[in-house]
Amino acid sequence: MHWLYDPQLSPQSTALPSSEASHAKSLRLRVGEQVAITNGQGLIANAVMSSDDGYEISELQQTSQRTPRFHLVQALAKADRDELAMQTCVELGLSSVTPWSSERSIVRWDGKETKNQTRWQQIAIEAMKQSQQAFLCEVKPIATTKQLSAFGTALVLDPKATKSLNDFMPLTDDVTLVVGPEGGISDSEFQLLEEQGFQRVRLGQSVLRTSSAGPAAIAALQFASGLWA
Repeated sequence: MHWLYDPQLSPQSTALPSSEASHAKSLRLRVGEQVAITNGQGLIANAVMSSDDGYEISELQQTSQRTPRFHLVQALAKADRDELAMQTCVELGLSSVTPWSSERSIVRWDGKETKNQTRWQQIAIEAMKQSQQAFLCEVKPIATTKQLSAFGTALVLDPKATKSLNDFMPLTDDVTLVVGPEGGISDSEFQLLEEQGFQRVRLGQSVLRTSSAGPAAIAALQFASGLWA
């Protein structure tokens, strides 16, 4: 069953937004085909397509978001590795992501902050539908190191850290995870992050790319938290 997104979904809804109608058309959905529609806030409508952009709701359900929630701070990276990391984490159930303009980030958003934030949000929408989730990951405005704030259990990945993810189990609250760029996080940034409440943590014995470190950590934390049961 295909999933679609309508932020204005209600019991009275009968038609998809224009952008989503285009997506439905590209999927070659036929009249009578069953679909699921979510508003990204936990509401799910089981529906039947009645036209190219119209549908009839057969059932509505309001779901609750599972906890703990996970928040990613992803450093900007070249070759779209930052977007790949964010997309995969959203498919795993990420609640929010903050693009991070770190000291060693090669990519910069200067003058394109709004455009790129919108692009990331669209990627998050597509990832939510692909993974058939009812909650949309929020893409927050780009931030500098000084603008980052610790929320819940605040961790920053560091291959040289003395603590591992196991040292933070079991989780009792949300997790904010910082992932650096290809060139790593500078000593001054580590110091500033620690002053802001982040704790260094290593992810096994391997040094992963910025595109895979976040998803690997999120997956490990979710499994250990029982969210994959």
